[in-house]
Amino acid sequence: MPDLSSIMSLAVCLACPAMFGPSASPESPVVQDQATGARQVASPADSWPGCPAPPLYRSDPRGYTVGLAIDIGATSQTRGVPDPFLSLGGSITIAAATVDTATVSDLRGLETSIRLNGIPQNTSARVEGDPLSGSQRISLGIPRGPLQTVSARVTWPAIAFSIGVDEQMAAKVTWPREWVPEVAKFLAPSQGIQSDNEIFKAFVAKTTEGRLRRTPIYLAAKDLVRRTIMEFRNVDSQTLVREGQGTIRGFRLQGALSSTGALSVTPGDMVCTCVAVLRAAGIPARPVIGIYSGSGSNPDTKLPKDRKTLCVWAEFNLPGCGWVPFDPYEMRGRGLPQANVNQPWKWFGTIKQMNRRVGLAYDFAPFNHGMIRDWPAGWVWTVSGQTTAPFRLVDATAPLMVSRGQIRP
Repeated sequence: MPDLSSIMSLAVCLACPAMFGPSASPESPVVQDQATGARQVASPADSWPGCPAPPLYRSDPRGYTVGLAIDIGATSQTRGVPDPFLSLGGSITIAAATVDTATVSDLRGLETSIRLNGIPQNTSARVEGDPLSGSQRISLGIPRGPLQTVSARVTWPAIAFSIGVDEQMAAKVTWPREWVPEVAKFLAPSQGIQSDNEIFKAFVAKTTEGRLRRTPIYLAAKDLVRRTIMEFRNVDSQTLVREGQGTIRGFRLQGALSSTGALSVTPGDMVCTCVAVLRAAGIPARPVIGIYSGSGSNPDTKLPKDRKTLCVWAEFNLPGCGWVPFDPYEMRGRGLPQANVNQPWKWFGTIKQMNRRVGLAYDFAPFNHGMIRDWPAGWVWTVSGQTTAPFRLVDATAPLMVSRGQIRP
């Protein structure tokens, strides 16, 4: 298991000295952070990778070992023995958020294991992608041959931060002439987030009354999120599908478009819809699938106490500064209709409890490949072939999260 020393080495292993190093000075050249889009040199007080630029600030870093345990099996049985369900191999691919305003992960400390039919296998994981791009892929190969069960376990060290926003300064950030490519990709529609549909464009036009580009981007995003949340009357707090002994199957998700006409939605649906509205308004936004530690003394959350679980929130990009987190489900029921857009709102931007969450994926179908088995959970799997015997595949996902306590660079 990755220890605290591996977590403490994140600033050395991922940081680009000119971009993140503690020796940066006001005279240092302005640079571009791939993951956040920030165009300023990081503050000497925060040497961690992905340091946001003012008016975004982070503090109280906490170390964790995080990951997922995934089990896949078949329900059909012959003479009490599960039928083989894989014959030609495949892979399981998991997302890991590596550099973000609220999360930094170090896949050098990656540990994996896989069992096929209950038997441990000697297999190595393939890590793809640039860690400074913000996200990497972890793929575990499944060899050829008949299988009844597949069990995979993947963990790595990560750091989570509390987030703060200077509201007055944020309200002065102007719209960019164009978004940097690493950020602009989060303007495009994605699975469950149909931001190019006319219903979201019309909602933005009605809400902003033609004043969108004349409103500071932070305040525009704030009001659009508020108006979207207010559209939902019935919200089911049970966002996860569970079976048996609380086993997680994944997120209950209708997606943004279906949610606009649904009688009841889940927190995941609220995230998808808010992200769709922001993208339709020309503001890069994304969902974040992550893990909640279940610990902490602050009771101001709707997530279960003392229980690790999967959770979901959202982020939008403040140009030249970084990604701003918000949780529409947590924001709901806190006097939003009367809230002053120029004042801080709970669970929007400034979120002390973000250091109790670690992000995993920025899409419910990461990497746009593979299959989502029934309910999305931040990972995908592909198979090269299947047997023809009738069966139904069943998967279960367990969040793994061990706290390493408060840390310092």
